[in-house]
Amino acid sequence: MSTLSKSGIVSLVGRPSVGKSTLINNLVKQKVSIITPRAQTTRRPVRAILNTGDGSQIVFVDLPGAKKPYDALGEYLLDSVWRNVGDSDLALFVVDGSSVPPGPGDIFVARNLMKTGVPALLVMNKSDLISNEQVEERLRMFESLGDFVGSVAISALNGSNLDRLVNLVLDHLDEGPQFYPEGMQTDQSLEQFIGEIIREKIMHLTSDELPYAVESQVDFLDEQEDIIRINATIYVERESQKPIIIGANGQMIKQIGTLARKELEAVLGKHVFLGLWVKVKENWRDNKEALYYFGYHVE
Repeated sequence: MSTLSKSGIVSLVGRPSVGKSTLINNLVKQKVSIITPRAQTTRRPVRAILNTGDGSQIVFVDLPGAKKPYDALGEYLLDSVWRNVGDSDLALFVVDGSSVPPGPGDIFVARNLMKTGVPALLVMNKSDLISNEQVEERLRMFESLGDFVGSVAISALNGSNLDRLVNLVLDHLDEGPQFYPEGMQTDQSLEQFIGEIIREKIMHLTSDELPYAVESQVDFLDEQEDIIRINATIYVERESQKPIIIGANGQMIKQIGTLARKELEAVLGKHVFLGLWVKVKENWRDNKEALYYFGYHVE
């Protein structure tokens, strides 16, 4: 590796639903974060690794949407955001340029981001949805929220200006060795990825409060050369939610399993046998013991 190669940890921070997960997936050209239209789909930090042609390595960290918490899970998510930002070399403050800026959520995030002292780059997403004149105007409005080391307007969905974004990131990283071996694109375990894919399908297929009340966990994983066998449990927080996940004659859980299996087969290149069960863990989002059980290590 050249002595001029750079490396660094770069966190993506912003209010919910600004396109952070879409951006991180398109930066590394692989699905590492699940995507739904719902706020705070991302619950756990996801690292995506981008190796550049000159031997540099950027470790992007997709974080939950930052918002004021209403339960113990929300407190964990917000704490996780700022802990990870504090451990970063650079933060990307991702905003939605298609909405009338700046909203109270953006102001909340910007104020707290500036308090961390971590250098921050303003990234205005969804610029493809507005005119060039609006891009310039709204970029200036978002720039007024803090002291940023730079700014760029992008479209995470169609890839516009992502090369420029990567170059701006590299400009603000120091020389250093790679954190991960060449070819590795995420530090997420296979069990975590499978659990997230299952949860993604549930969030797409269900409505109201139910998508937010669901957690999924892989209980058994047997990976062979051409086949992978998986048993997983879907947890809800009330007994009344269980029959909704199962559906009439088991149709909903069958649909969840079919969609998850098809995507896993496409990603893993193997036949997938997926067994799903549904259990109740009462009020788990506001129960620190339950959160710890699911891997949300709340202090």
